[in-house]
Parts: sequence; C-alpha cells; structure tokens
Amino acid sequence: MTSSPDPPSRRRVLQLSGSVLAGISLAGCSASPKTDSEEETTTTTTVKERANPNQLSLQKLGQTLPSGKSPPSGGYSETDVRADGRYAVLGTKWGISGSYLVDISDPTSLKQVHYLENSNDAPNLDVKFDHRKGLYYRAIEETWSGNFEIVDYGYDTGTPTNPKVIGSVSKGKSHNVTPHPTKSVLYTVNYDTNTNGFDVYDVTDPTAPRKLGEYGPQGAGHDINVDPEREVLCCAYQAGQFTGLVLYDVSKPRKPVEIGRFDYTKRKPYSEARVGEEAFGAAHHGHFDPRRDLLVIGDERPDGVPGGKHIFDVGWKDGSLKNPIPIGFTISPNARRMENGNYAERLDWTGHHFNIVPWGDATLIVSADWHDGVVLYDITDPTNPHPIDQYPTADGANKMTPNDKVAQLGKPPMAWKAAYNADRELIVASDSFTGLYTFELAAQSQ
Repeated sequence: MTSSPDPPSRRRVLQLSGSVLAGISLAGCSASPKTDSEEETTTTTTVKERANPNQLSLQKLGQTLPSGKSPPSGGYSETDVRADGRYAVLGTKWGISGSYLVDISDPTSLKQVHYLENSNDAPNLDVKFDHRKGLYYRAIEETWSGNFEIVDYGYDTGTPTNPKVIGSVSKGKSHNVTPHPTKSVLYTVNYDTNTNGFDVYDVTDPTAPRKLGEYGPQGAGHDINVDPEREVLCCAYQAGQFTGLVLYDVSKPRKPVEIGRFDYTKRKPYSEARVGEEAFGAAHHGHFDPRRDLLVIGDERPDGVPGGKHIFDVGWKDGSLKNPIPIGFTISPNARRMENGNYAERLDWTGHHFNIVPWGDATLIVSADWHDGVVLYDITDPTNPHPIDQYPTADGANKMTPNDKVAQLGKPPMAWKAAYNADRELIVASDSFTGLYTFELAAQSQ
C-alpha cells in the first residue's frame, strides 16, 4: 500500500473521540430508529455515564422464536443488523430453510416481518444486509446446489412483507458472504480445499451479479471481514493448503491485493495444547478493532481442545498488516475438552461469531460461544483478554420442539452469532435453538 492503512488524521480523530467519550455514552435504546419512509431528522440523545467494564452485564431486552410454515423447531443460524438498527435478518441451518426479517425498532418487542423460504428447500446459513436499504444477501449452504441469492425487501419491487429474490448465482457453493460496507461489491468464501479462498462479485445491478475474479491461496476460506476505514480485508482459512489468515488491500474493492498473512501451521496446534493454552488451528473469522491497530481472530474447533480468540498486533506496537503478531488469547468461560465422535458435544465450547464493542476508553467483545451462550469479553488490555459476563440463551426452550437435526446438538444454549449496532448501542444475538435476542450493556446491580 502506498499510504498508511490507519492515517494520522484518523488516529488523531479517534484519540480525541476516545478522550471525549471516556465516561459518557449515548443511550442507544432510548430512541427507535426512523422508518424507511421517514425523512432525516435531528434527534436528541440522552447522555449517561459509562460503567466500568468490570461492572458491566448483558441485560436482555427482547427475544423471538421466528417461525415459517410450521411451529418453531430451531435451526436458526447467522444474524445481521441493518446499519440504522431497524431490522435484523436471521438465517437457517439444521433442518430448515429460508430467511427471516425481524423488526427490532423496539428491542423489547421483536416482530417477525417476513419468512422467505428457499425454493430449493436449502438452508440459508449466512445472511447480510447490503449498504443499500432494501437489499440483503443469503448464502446457500455448501451441500446444496447454488451459491447465493439477493433479496429485495424494499429496494425496488419488493417490500418488507412481500420480499422477492431478484438476483442469484447458481454456480459454485458459498458458506459465508460479505458485502463491502460502502461499495456495491460482494465477497463470497468458497469453503472448499480445492478452490481459491474467495470470489469477488460486482453487484451494482443486484438483478445481475457479475463475478470478477478468484483470490487467495487454495483452501477452505471460511469468513471475510472488511474495514472500510483502513481499506483492508481479512480472510480466515480453516483448512487446506493454507490455514490461518490473509490480509488484503481493498482500496480498490474489486481488485484485492495481498499485503500480509499469518500461517497457523508454523505455530503450536491445539492437538498439542491443554484447554486454555494458546494454540492455533481452524481460523474461523476476524474483526479489526475500529480504534486501534488490532485484529481479533476466532478459531473454531469441532472436537478436542476448543478454539479460542487471538488478539493480533497489526500496527499497535511491533506488528503490522504485513506481519501480524499474536499478543493475547482467551477462551470461553466454561470451555472444556469436547469428546471426539459425540455429535452432541461437537463445537460446544469452541469460540464462534463475535463483534467488537468500543466502550468509552474500554474495548469489549460480545460473542456467541455455543453452549456458553452470549459472552462479554474485555480486551482493553490486548495482552490480557478475558471474559467478564455471560448470558445463557436458553430462554423459551420449552416453547419449541427441536427438529431431529437440531436435537442432535444437545440442549440450549447454542448461541451462533452476536452482532453489535453502534448507532443504538444494541446487541443482537442468535441461538440455534431459541431464536433471536436483543441485549444492552448495563451496570451490574449492587
């Protein structure tokens, strides 16, 4: 790259905003987001003191068990929150198909807006909102024919209650999809050890997505995260000829250029580690710290020693985007060894999907960690990341009858993903058994 991925002017702004925000917060859930038809208006926000991270807890606000053509039976997967915080979208796996749109305007009263089944009766494991209102993407699980679909729920002819699939790619198979946060570009991971890590699509016309190229080493690329401020992309590889993470310059979003990588195979594997000891394997996905030159990568392990979360220095001190250096590691609060061959214990205590939460001078992670439910971590000191609170997402389990595939996972909680909406300071999380949750961070009662 010809310029710093974190320009001095940006760093100065962040330093100033950090010092100003220390000790204060916007009460994100005090006001509902605007509807799509409302004009832009200036709203008054309430200022409240920020609690010390060690005094924070996850406070549940709402929950829903979305349903399709039959009563709730579980099988929920990924979730995403629209930038303005009005809607969440929820994907499916393990015995059900399609996608759900949920109105979270009032986070204490979640309302299902639509269920859009898949014509191939295929799971739509990953779902993501486009930066353009009225569009979302849904991946077609790799064991079915197809790649991804583009859903219009208000962009053109579709509506929130009458969505339409307006674009699709039927060749190839995609496990996860990631739209660029500000450009009409979609990155899809191939999750196949015999293909390149990810593909790039031009989705300027959502009715006719156009493949532009394939990138990355051969291997099972699992997930992608894009930092639009630094103009960098991180692709995590779980298996194949390469395992670890690869970083790209996406200042030209349609033509990624590799700038650095971290090879897991050169580090201690989980097979040689004890539970809680730093090890490397099966890189799952990652997020850049929005205010510091750090990258957090989570490892996903199906059995044996569970995977944890690594904090990488990518410019914070001695590391860089070209040479990421691991400086911290943590696991979920109750992590223990998972028995090989016991399906009910697959994935149970390994790390899973998370988001980074800037909180005054502190930096937190909110994560969905399977049987540990939703977990809150403090990574303010990146060399000493650690969990500080958790919420077992098992509420309402008695109101649903798990289908056969979900039942094999054991009992809830089975938290899949936790997402954070900074505009509303709202956490949205999915559980494969018990549906969609909303949380806020609050001071623990004395």
